[in-house]
Amino acid sequence: MDAQKLLGLALGGGGARGGAHIGLLKVLERECIEVGAIAGTSAGGIVGGLYAAGLSAGEIERLLTSAGPAALLEPDLSGWSLLSTRRFIDLLRTRIGDVRIEDLPRPFAAVAVDLRSGREVVLTRGPLAIAIQATIAVPGLLSPVERDGALLVDGGVLNNVPVGVARQLGAQRVLAVDVGVPADFPFEVPSFGGLPGPIPKILERVLTLTGRHRAAMSLMKSYDLQGAALTQRRLHEEPPDLLLRPDLGPIPVTDLARLDEAITIGERLAEERLEEIRELCLKCEA
Repeated sequence: MDAQKLLGLALGGGGARGGAHIGLLKVLERECIEVGAIAGTSAGGIVGGLYAAGLSAGEIERLLTSAGPAALLEPDLSGWSLLSTRRFIDLLRTRIGDVRIEDLPRPFAAVAVDLRSGREVVLTRGPLAIAIQATIAVPGLLSPVERDGALLVDGGVLNNVPVGVARQLGAQRVLAVDVGVPADFPFEVPSFGGLPGPIPKILERVLTLTGRHRAAMSLMKSYDLQGAALTQRRLHEEPPDLLLRPDLGPIPVTDLARLDEAITIGERLAEERLEEIRELCLKCEA
C-alpha cells in the first residue's frame, strides 16, 4: 500500500518518558493499524527509527529494557559532553546493522540541530545508527555527532514533536505524541542517578557534596519551560491531525528504570483513544 495512505507518526523527545511511544506501537500492531512515514526527535528518533527498520514494538521494548547499564553510556573523552553514546549505538547496530535510512521499509526522518549554523537538520539519508546518535545528543550531556562540518545535537532544541517533518515525508494524516516535560512538571531536585553508568552517579554525588542541587534544578527547570513553550508554539503552527499527550506524571527524562512504566502509560492511552486513531486511519485511506 502507498505509504501516503497510511498513518504518519511524529514521535517527540522526552528521555525515559519516550517509552510511551513503544506502548502506542504495541496497540497499533495489535489492532493491525499500519504505519507509514515516521518522524522522530530524540527518544522518538530511537523508537521511530527502530520501528522503521522493521523491529516490532515488542522487540524494541526488549532491546531497550534489557540492556545493562554498562552497555549504554560511558565517559565522553571528546570534551563536548559528559557521556558518550558509542556503546549504546553499538548495541543498536547489533540489531539493525549498518542499514541506511533511504533503504528502510518505510520513510523515516530523525531531527537534529546543527549548533554551528543554529539550524534544524532533518536526517533522511545515511546510516540510521548515526542519525539516532545525533537526534539523542542532549547538549552537554550526551556526545554530539560531527558530520560534514556540522555539530549535530538533539533535535528537541528546536523541534521536539516534528509534525511538519512527517508531512514532508509524505504523510497525509499525522498522529503526534508529545512526551516532553510539561511546564507544570514538579519543581524538585533533579536526579541524574537514573542514568546508567558511574558518571551520572558521580555527578549526583558532587551536587550533593557541594550543595549545588538548587543550581542544577533551576537550570533544568528553565530548559524544560523553554522546551514546553517552544513545543506548544510549533504544534500551533504545524498542528497534527491527532495529538496524544500521555499523562506520565513526574517521570524524569533521566530515570531509565521507569521505562516500563512509561510503556504501560502509553499503551493505556492508545487504547483509550483507539476510536479516534481508527477514524484518522479511515481518513488516510479516503
